[in-house]
This record gives sequence, C-alpha cells and structure tokens, in this order.
Amino acid sequence: MPDDTDPDGSRLSRRGMLQVAVATTASLSTAGLASAADDDPTGPLDEPLPGPTIAPMGFDCDPETHASYTEVSREPTHDFGEETVVELPSARDGEKILLGYIRPEPLDDDQTDGDYPVILRATPYVSDLRKADSLRDCTRIERLTENFVQQGYAVAVVSVRGTGGSGGCMELFGANEQADVDQAVTYLGEQPWSNGNVGIVGRSYDGSTPWMPARAGNPHLKTMVPFSGVTDIFELMYKRGAPESRGYAVLPALYYVISLAEHSPGSGTGLETYLSRAACPDNYAQGTAWSLYSGASGNRDPSGYWTERVLKPGVARNYEGSILLVHGLQDWNVDPSQVYPWVNDLQEAGIKTHVYFGQFGHRYPDDGREKGEANYNEQWADYLLAWFESELNGEEYVGEFPEHDGIDPETAYDPVPEVYAQRSDGDWYTAESWPPEAAEPRTLYLGSDGDVRPSPDPQTGTGTVYTDGTTSPAPGARGCVTVETEPFDAEFRLAGVPTVEVTATPTSSAPHLTTHLFSVAPDGTAERLGWGQVDLRFAKDRPRGEPVVPGEAIDVRIPIEPLDAVVPAGHRLAVVLNQGTVSGRVESPTPTPIQVQTGGDAALTVEAWGDDLPGASFAVAGSRTSDASAFTGGQTTTQRVTVRATDPVAVRDTVPADWNVLTAYSDDVARVETDADAGVTRVVFADDADGETTFEYLAEAPEGADASGLYTLGPVEAEVDGEWETVAGTTSDVVVAGPRA
Repeated sequence: MPDDTDPDGSRLSRRGMLQVAVATTASLSTAGLASAADDDPTGPLDEPLPGPTIAPMGFDCDPETHASYTEVSREPTHDFGEETVVELPSARDGEKILLGYIRPEPLDDDQTDGDYPVILRATPYVSDLRKADSLRDCTRIERLTENFVQQGYAVAVVSVRGTGGSGGCMELFGANEQADVDQAVTYLGEQPWSNGNVGIVGRSYDGSTPWMPARAGNPHLKTMVPFSGVTDIFELMYKRGAPESRGYAVLPALYYVISLAEHSPGSGTGLETYLSRAACPDNYAQGTAWSLYSGASGNRDPSGYWTERVLKPGVARNYEGSILLVHGLQDWNVDPSQVYPWVNDLQEAGIKTHVYFGQFGHRYPDDGREKGEANYNEQWADYLLAWFESELNGEEYVGEFPEHDGIDPETAYDPVPEVYAQRSDGDWYTAESWPPEAAEPRTLYLGSDGDVRPSPDPQTGTGTVYTDGTTSPAPGARGCVTVETEPFDAEFRLAGVPTVEVTATPTSSAPHLTTHLFSVAPDGTAERLGWGQVDLRFAKDRPRGEPVVPGEAIDVRIPIEPLDAVVPAGHRLAVVLNQGTVSGRVESPTPTPIQVQTGGDAALTVEAWGDDLPGASFAVAGSRTSDASAFTGGQTTTQRVTVRATDPVAVRDTVPADWNVLTAYSDDVARVETDADAGVTRVVFADDADGETTFEYLAEAPEGADASGLYTLGPVEAEVDGEWETVAGTTSDVVVAGPRA
C-alpha cells in the first residue's frame, strides 16, 4: 500500500516504485558499509548531516513543492505559532522517535495553555524533520498545517521507526512501530499546551498507523480518520490464497529501500540513525522469507510474523474514541474489503463510526479537481473540519457550506452523517447505515442457459474457464463463462459485498477462479462494477488452504469487493467467471482449465433495490425424492416434493388413481381429489410454497396380479394466475410388483 501519487500530484506508479526497489536493493549493503567506514563524518553522529537533501521518491520537505488540496472556507482564527522538533526515546528499546509539531499562535496574552487539540500524521514518507526550514513545507502534512493550524489546532508528524529521522529498523507495522506511534500520541496529549485530545489522520500507510494507538486503547486518541488504510496486511497481500504481485517479497524490499536509500546520509539523515538501520538485514530477511512462503501457500506463516501485523484485534475492545472511515470503492491499491464489513463490528461494539465511501481510487476525496471528476469533493476540507470540531473540540462547526451535488449542507456537515457515499453513476447520498436499510438481500440464480433468474434452475449446465495469456474478463469473452440478465426495465442498484456461489471442478491442484460483475449497455459496452478472486484451496474460506483433488467438484463461494453500483434501465447485469486476474493479483500458479457448473443452486447474492428481474417476475422449480424405485403390492412409500417459488403459490401433487394416499398420516395434505377423466389422484397440500418448501406424505402401492407395472408419480403443479402449471423436475417412474410379498 505505498502511496501512488507524488507530492506534486504526479503519478508515481507501483511499477515505478518496484523498479526503484529492484535497482537499489543490490547496493544497500555496500552503501551501509561505506558509511560505517567514514572516520570523519561532517556532523555529530546523532544530528542530521549537512548537505543537500536527496529524496528520489519526493519524501523531503521542499518549499518549492506543494500538494493539491481543498481549503477550509471559514476565516482563520489564529496565526501560525511555534514549530518544534523533538526526539523521544522509545519506551520499547530506547531507539529515537523523531516528532515535529506546529502550534497556533495564542489569540492574546490572556489565552491559557491547554487549548489546542492535536492532529497527527504518522508516516514513513517524510525526510528528517530536523532538516526542514519549516514543517509547513512538508507536503505530506501541508494540507493539515495550512488548513487547521489557523483554525486553532496543533498539527504534528512523526516518522515511523526506521524512516525519516527516527531510529531502529523499519518494521512494516511491527510491534515496536505500533508502540512508537502510541507513545507519540501520549506525548502530544500530555503537553501543557494541548487540551489532551489527539486525532490521527492519513492515507495508505499513513491511514494504517491510526489503528495502532486505537488498538492500544490510548486515552488521548479521541478520533481517527484513516484514508484507504490497511488493517490486515496478510489479507491485503494473500486474500483467499490469491497473492498480489507485491506479496512476493516486494513490500519488505520496497520499505527497506525507503528506510535506507531514501534516508541515507546523503539525504541528510544522521549517521548514527542510518547505521542503526543498516544493521537490520535480519529484520528484512524475515519479512522476505515469510512473504515468499505465503505467496506460494496462501497461508499465514507459523512464526506469527503476519499475525503481529494485524491491526484489528483490540480496537473494538479497547478504543473509546470515534472513527471517520474514508475509502475509495475503486481503490485497488488497498482493497475496500480491508475496512468493510469490519466496520459493522466496530459499530456493534458501540464505537462511533462514520463512513465516507466514494467512487475514487487510492487518493484523497479532494484530488481530481483538474480532471473535473464526479467524485471530487470541493468541500472536503470543511467536511473534515466539521468532524474535528465535533470530536476534538466538542463543538458544532460554525461556517458556510455550499451544496455538494444537491445534498443539503446541513445534512452533509451538521452533524457529519453516519454515511456519506457515492454510487457508481456519480450520485452522492447520505444515510444512517451502509448499505442503506432500504436495500434488500436478494438471490439471483445463474441459469444453465446463460440467463439470470429469481429461482434455481432445475437443469444444470457446464462451462469451461481457462487462460491462455489473451483471455480478457469481459462478457462473452473466450475462456469465460458469462451469465446475464435481460435488460432492466428500471434502474437496478446493488451495494455492499455481493457473493457468487458455484460448483467448480478443477483439473489441477491449485487453480484460481475469478468473478467479475459488469453493467452491459445496449451497444455491448461493459462497465466493470466489481470483482473477486479465490484460490480453490481456499474455496471454503477457512484460515488454511485444503488440498484440491483434480476432477473432484468443489462448492466455491467468491466474495466481491465492496461496491455501490447502478445498472441503468436498458442495461444488463452480467456475471463473468474466468481464470484471469485483476488489480495486481498474480495469475494462478497452475492455470489449468476449470469446469464451472451453472444452473441448480448457482447464485449471485446481493443487497439491492429496484424491480424484479426483467422477464422473470415469477418462477417456480421443484424436485422429488422417494424412498425406493420398486415396490411390492400394498407397500407404503414416503414421497417428498420440494418446491422453490419466488412468491407464495398453492401446490398439488399427482399420483395414479389406483394408489392410496394415507391422509391420516400426512399433516401436509389438505385433501385428496380424484380426477376420473385423467385417471389420477390430486394431492392438495395444506400450505402454500413460499421460497423453498418441502411437502411430505405417505402413499400405498396398488396390489394384485393385474397391478404390476410401471407407474409415474407426479408431476407437481403450482397455481399461477388461476391456472395449474407443471413444475419441472418433479416426476419419478417406479415399478410395482402387484402380489404382496
């Protein structure tokens, strides 16, 4: 989850960062040795060395470089005041924690200490703060200093362990790093000029660090605003056994580069600090080894390396502050599943948790102004200030808000709503929960003939998915299985976490299966709405993978990444199954074909709004089971018929006229009717079939020499619009030997 945007707003691609990692990793050990052999450093060992700042990834504090961001509309209440950089000895091991902050200038001589809440950013993406002419020049916190210091907030930044001017080894969310960030929050909350209330905010890696003091239950942490943060780095890298390209040793190597190359003595970092990092190869080797292990197996390592870096445990139990959770539903650098549906657990634990979900990628809500993007929020700085005023100052925001996409400003900001979200068509809305309560769980069944229907298909079909290096996961593409609805008569909207359930038969021991959801326009243009991928070893969604036997069918459940999507009227919803990959995921290590069964109970489950599926307002299907297929005269048999209907429907069964239905022993039977013309008996059931309903009754085979022969039980019939219609799949042929045994 490294940032993919440079401070000047230009794109720094994941590929570019990896190229830097590959190009520089080979020289790290020799660079460390050269520095250690320098007998005449140009400055004290524990002070930043003089000279120019070298920061090829743009992590320095450069007064000529500025980020793009929105500005608070309320008039300033304070001037910029004192700037301070302090070195704290880590309570864990004495390593240096470098922390800087800017305080507002007091309004007058009568203002007392203890008035300023603090907004903190904990980050690996900043150079040695002691080298900065002003902390206001550090683009990683510029949007905070320029917007909130003059509103009466102190703004602080701390370099996480092994980065910037902080000592120790870069741990990639390890226990020491977690403790250091927690210690920084405590330090800021205990300063005499602080009101004791600290908020922590940031994006990507910096959106992950807020969870560290939260899980520790730090009493000074009153609120947190994580943007696209990581809560479980293992789940991000190796979800359901499908690893990301970053999962194969890339992240440990990348942050080793950040720790050493970005903050080498040439960049101005003190020699002593640098040498403490150069002595960390074992730390990085451990991360590399376990990332390779998990990439190959899909499992967590037995040493606990990944478990130590799960930031969720303890938050619901220990944290007493509030959360404003910000995530882009199009963010494939840090998947939205990192925070949803976990947010439900936080809310159930009584933590005030609001969400801001927009249709943007790995960036801030106020990025994208130049492109005129629909998800750009011109009022984002005011929105954030309204939250801080409430959570850190205990006050309502007083200011003027313009409308944002037709949403009433009072609804959007006063107070900040529980949910502020955006649909895939660009429309924003507020709600009390997400998905909004108006959404209904709905199961759409994947038909055997490529259709989507409201009830299970009594028939089944099989399609083959495969990859040959050219397969594209699009509706109707070669190597894919596609199932589509008819065009919708009205808008169909779905939100939350859809799931696809199918039966798959692999032809190798570790294949992947991928699902995409598309909205397909009348001209065939397809817009991707969501995706999910799973290694079939993890088909049962258990902590560890299970062996896959080629040729043996597996029931697979594939969760789709959280979405808030709209299929417009006239468009079709398509489910596409394939073996492709998406969003940096790695291709299957054994990309051999998979047989996918449609029909039967294969289904897409969604939370949705809108009309029923077009062309399928009512559907009914069924099945029959019998305790035998051959009987002697007078033998009793139990008949069980199961009917699945989208709406309640009256049901009856059919048996030959010379069979005897034992109504006294069958509570499900309302009555028996004889149809002499048809030569059958109708078994009318007492209750309607509603959803999936099973009826059971006893019947006695006819006896006598002339009763021997082949008989047909069924079919079941359902009353639809006043007419009895046959339910497919509900007949059974049996043989009777008439004489009693």
